[in-house]
Amino acid sequence: MFCPSKKREYLSKEEAEEALIQHHIRFDFPPGQGPVNVYKCDMCEAWHFTSKGEVAPILNDPEVKKRIAREKLGAGWDY
Repeated sequence: MFCPSKKREYLSKEEAEEALIQHHIRFDFPPGQGPVNVYKCDMCEAWHFTSKGEVAPILNDPEVKKRIAREKLGAGWDY
């Protein structure tokens, strides 16, 4: 697959959401910045990140928030 948007492609919503979580583990995004959700692309039918719109419910899940904090700390990426 190749998307004209040149965004990274994920084959499923679940794969894109896991990658979104991993980005929040790896990078220290200030509030309101960075990718906040995923969407299915009309051009390529794959899933991409978006930094606009509502925050994905998965990022607001208390267990996912704990996981992000725990894995940042475990990887030495505690900001």
